[in-house]
Amino acid sequence: MIQIPEKIYVEESVSNHPFTKKILSKIDRTPIIYVEDYKKIGEDKPFTQRADEDKNSLALANKKGELVKSIGRMDHGQFYLFHEIDCKYDCEYCYLQYYFQTKVPVVFVNRDEVLEKIEEILMSFDNPYFHVGEVCDALAFDDLTEFSLDIAELFSRHENGTIEFRTKSTNVENLISIKNPPRNIIPSWTFSPQKIVETIEHKTPSFNERLSAAKRCQEAGYTVGVRLDPIIRIPGWEDQYRLIVEELLTTLDTQKIDYIALGTPKHNKVLFEVIKKRFPESPTILGEIFPSTDGKYKYLKFQRVQIYKTMISWIREFSQDIKVDLSIESNEVKELVFKSV
Repeated sequence: MIQIPEKIYVEESVSNHPFTKKILSKIDRTPIIYVEDYKKIGEDKPFTQRADEDKNSLALANKKGELVKSIGRMDHGQFYLFHEIDCKYDCEYCYLQYYFQTKVPVVFVNRDEVLEKIEEILMSFDNPYFHVGEVCDALAFDDLTEFSLDIAELFSRHENGTIEFRTKSTNVENLISIKNPPRNIIPSWTFSPQKIVETIEHKTPSFNERLSAAKRCQEAGYTVGVRLDPIIRIPGWEDQYRLIVEELLTTLDTQKIDYIALGTPKHNKVLFEVIKKRFPESPTILGEIFPSTDGKYKYLKFQRVQIYKTMISWIREFSQDIKVDLSIESNEVKELVFKSV
């Protein structure tokens, strides 16, 4: 069932675009507000009000500038997409709270240009890897956009590339409708204990709903990614994370898990202040989180090492083969973690 936004903002320049009309035809009872520039939506409201209210809407706009960006050096072959920006979910730890001027999730209707750029890269690089979900939730609006169907068609013709959909969404109907899905498409989910879902990951599907979506994708033929990031040291965190590791690895087919990524909170100064303003009691900034040498607020190094070792020990009870990696961690921490596990 399509989830209907409260309002739809449409840039005047794309009001007659075929893709605009396609989306509006699916949500024809939603109020439409025409604007000159999506970046000006909500600019007359205080930041906190925009952040709280505007996520319930959706904007359709034209993307100017880069549609696909490289991560680090271009020759490393890692890219992320700008086909959509921002997110309808409201996780307390998310950097998207401050990353864009507008707080309304935006779908860019010039998606053909995105697909053309992806294909250009696929034809220019040996094994490019595309990340969908760095600046949005990869599947949150897939019921409206059907972007995954276009991606599946493209990547079935270019087996040299891989694309990952990072999500908390349960919008997998398009993915599972594809017969013999390309092996180079990896849906991946961020999983958290249900207590964290309810208190920190606002407006998101439950742990069980995400797990069910991942299981359905495996049954449809996909290999999935599992992201336990950020791991938050709430009271009793060991019991709660031990439980979800067990549920994940007994429910999912471990042979069809591409990787498990582990991470802990890492807030830059701007994000730390945003969280403090919007969610002053958030466990993501309370407790033993301190400024690090790189300017980010983190748990102490020995605590992060302990968390990772503990999580990996639980994972290895169920599988010795799943690839486990640490998300945005120093080489020093990785060496301390993996040399003895």
